[in-house]
Amino acid sequence: MAREQRFWLVLVIFALLGALEWSTLSAETVRVVRGPGGEALFEISIRGIALMVMGLFAFRSWLHYRRDGLEERAEGGPRKVGSGRE
Repeated sequence: MAREQRFWLVLVIFALLGALEWSTLSAETVRVVRGPGGEALFEISIRGIALMVMGLFAFRSWLHYRRDGLEERAEGGPRKVGSGRE
């Protein structure tokens, strides 16, 4: 499977997992920062935390895809699997 097709497939899978997380996790919040009087200054939902983690993995996948594309252009052709960094 071509590199670009794999990348788009991974993004679709991340989107499906994000939709599954949204539909199954509760909107309950978690206190992240507590104020001087004990009141919540900053709260985030459990859904938000899970979606941020999923977004981080999607961002890392995009960075890897871009880096491979730039290396491919610099080398003048597609990279061979197992040749170079590991």
